Amino acid sequence: MRLPKQLTLSILCTLGTLLSPITAMGQELPLDSIIAVVNDDIVLSSEFARERDTMLRQNQPGLPTGEELDKLIVERLIIRSIQLQEAERRNIRIDESGLQRAIEDMARNNNITPTQLRQQITAEGMDFLQFREDLRKNLTVNTLTRREIDSNLFVSDAEVEELLSSNNAGEGEYRYTLEHILVKLPQQADTQQDAEALRVAQTLASRARDGETFVSLVRGARTTGTDIEGGNLGTRSLGDMPELFADQMSGMQQGDVTEPLRSVAGYHLLKLVSRATVSQATPERVRARHVLISTRGSRSNTEAQALIREVQEQLDGGADFVEVAQSYSDDASTAASGGDLGWFGAGEMVGEFEQVAFSTPVNVMSQPFKSAFGWHIVEVLEQQLPEKNEAAETAKVRDELRQKKGEERYENWLNSLRDNAYVELRGFAKAFQ
Repeated sequence: MRLPKQLTLSILCTLGTLLSPITAMGQELPLDSIIAVVNDDIVLSSEFARERDTMLRQNQPGLPTGEELDKLIVERLIIRSIQLQEAERRNIRIDESGLQRAIEDMARNNNITPTQLRQQITAEGMDFLQFREDLRKNLTVNTLTRREIDSNLFVSDAEVEELLSSNNAGEGEYRYTLEHILVKLPQQADTQQDAEALRVAQTLASRARDGETFVSLVRGARTTGTDIEGGNLGTRSLGDMPELFADQMSGMQQGDVTEPLRSVAGYHLLKLVSRATVSQATPERVRARHVLISTRGSRSNTEAQALIREVQEQLDGGADFVEVAQSYSDDASTAASGGDLGWFGAGEMVGEFEQVAFSTPVNVMSQPFKSAFGWHIVEVLEQQLPEKNEAAETAKVRDELRQKKGEERYENWLNSLRDNAYVELRGFAKAFQ
């Protein structure tokens, strides 16, 4: 099977139509009621409805429901408003020519014309003018973020040499699959707030060690009003994760949960799902097999997710991958051969699938993950590695360090913007204070 690249417009822009009446927390809202005042701007219920519709269309794994989803959307809209106001202050604007180039690039990347792109957006019930405006806003925020994060983001030769030496000494020969929980704190948290967040994090850590999943812990904590987020961080090398996290990996075993780790954002918990030896080189090609539980047709996403978990339990219990794929996989072109996809290189699979396949070590099964086709479990059978190139390896390490520093700077910057903004919640959103 070859998984064709799908139209992924939601990466760059907010899509969705405004459905009337708007409901949140079980209440009907006026079409354009104010749900938040953010400095000199306002957030409207119509914006909330479009954002929620978009997130539901994307159907991302682990997406909360009900009040948890409403709270997440309101906070995202507040952050976006703050960023757009900061962009305005810095005279960052996307003109019509820049917007048109972005639309043309989007169409080209999906092998269609701009006219076909517009037709597809309209056919899916979306307003093209609103699509353009949401795209403009997202491009504005992206430009602001690049200027803020990339400015003065410097990686020294000494830092590169240190990480190269660490990798060569064996410290970087592992990839770690991690789950994460953050109990959030405002940047200027007082002693009482800090102590309460630490208490919550310690309680969650204890319950995780007793066998509760991070997903259920996050959902439970949100119902109590705790400002918390969490999810699977994927598979990373030490150089791909913040230093605060990397420092915890030494000596951790599969299933271990860290003590709460304090950062400017709050208290973090990490769970080591798996650790596997892997070459530092990114494979040029891989041979893999998979099980696909499709979300197309009559099967809902919830049903598919439950079924892939059942498949995972059987595989973790020692079931033969070939037999499981033959029994369960909805990929008609590979199921009979045990899910074997053969050899493939970069650009031949959809992005979500390729990312997992190229970051999973040989003879290791991935956690369940979602693509446009449904839910997958992948096992990498072989890798074809590039010949070692010292210059390329140095460049790769420098990029890893820049990415890590950039992630840390971005988190600190967002927290600073949020803490220094005036935010007044109104209507149903007042319940999220």
